[in-house]
Amino acid sequence: MDGARRQATGRERHARIGWMQRWWSPPAPPGHSDLDTSNTAMFSEQAAQRAHTLLSPPAVTSATFARVPVAMYTNTSQPFRLGERSFSRQYAHIYATRLVQMRPFLVSQAQRHWGTVLAVLGSVREDGKFQVEDHCFAGLALQQPTPALDTDRFVLLVSGLGLGSGGGESLLGTQLLVDMMTGQLGDEGEQCSAAHISRVILAGNLLSHSTQGRDSINKAKYLTKKTQAASVEAVKMLDEILLQLSASVPVDVMPGEFDPTNYTLPQQPLHPCMFPLATAYSTLQLVTNPYQATIDGVRFLGTSGQNVRDIFRYSSMEDHVEILEWTLRVRHLSPTAPDTLGCYPFYKIDPFILLECPHVYFCGNTPSFGSRIFQGPEGQRVLLVAVPDFSTTQTACLVNLRSLACQPISFSGFGAEEEDLEGFSLGP
Repeated sequence: MDGARRQATGRERHARIGWMQRWWSPPAPPGHSDLDTSNTAMFSEQAAQRAHTLLSPPAVTSATFARVPVAMYTNTSQPFRLGERSFSRQYAHIYATRLVQMRPFLVSQAQRHWGTVLAVLGSVREDGKFQVEDHCFAGLALQQPTPALDTDRFVLLVSGLGLGSGGGESLLGTQLLVDMMTGQLGDEGEQCSAAHISRVILAGNLLSHSTQGRDSINKAKYLTKKTQAASVEAVKMLDEILLQLSASVPVDVMPGEFDPTNYTLPQQPLHPCMFPLATAYSTLQLVTNPYQATIDGVRFLGTSGQNVRDIFRYSSMEDHVEILEWTLRVRHLSPTAPDTLGCYPFYKIDPFILLECPHVYFCGNTPSFGSRIFQGPEGQRVLLVAVPDFSTTQTACLVNLRSLACQPISFSGFGAEEEDLEGFSLGP
């Protein structure tokens, strides 16, 4: 092995060790609420309870840790599944349907707020314009009580793998994530803690924006006849990643803005023919975007982020967690659709209306991590999570189903001390 390769190998191993040392004690980021964890252990605390570390002598027998089972799982994303597909209808139907469905909620809130059946309070001015003096939202839906779990178990939220971009840092972080989930990384403490992750949810943008190849549409056919689409190799890579994950843990795969499915909301599941390797496992679930499911009694609801980014683009709100809270208050996932956000022209029912308040509400592909516990007026308790784009942050989110605490985990291979590794070598 020549000197250059020794140096690269040494840097990579040193980065893995440094990553493991930093990984279990992440600093509390801005916007992360202080939660009561006196009766529950966070992921990092569980790992620290084990005596054996990476620097301990090898054990006589190799330890094995069974994956924590999921007692109950129900995919409730059926309202976002499209049956008969017809785009010849007018969007006026969805507006009328939305008004009819939201009327009972608004009437109830208006009566409680003002005592009269109004959703907007105001008067008509002399120039014919209506001057709004006050308003009220439909408010949070009712929420089922959270179950009393006897042990800590976690759900890992990841978004924006961005495969096909060609970035080495992103690929290293993705492989570190896979190695952690499959028990091939860390000491016995970290492996035991990883076994408490009962499910992985990939929240969209699995492929990079660079795989779209939109410029090929404008080129002559003879110029692109022998050119393979960038998304082909990216999908093959995704299939191999899903194969490794689904062989160890249940995985729910949501599509996103740059993934090969329909562009308008609700996005339908990715076709299983794209994943010939991973679909051999029943633990792989190809789901819709938006997505909702009940995991061990905890109701999850989330999107790949298009609805939140659209509100961010056309409003003064700058915090993605704040936007999540606002959509809960208006009881609607995508209030800007179909005006500025494409959606299917529903004409009988609006599936984006929230009929039940979730326990965990997340959006993917945000610039940074954020989480907060939101308390509703009728005892609702919702964990709001902004899942960062993994390709740029190498950060995922762990949700404790027992306490509804959320913890970011970084899988970055090279951090701030990268300059210190320039001369690092393992020797000849």
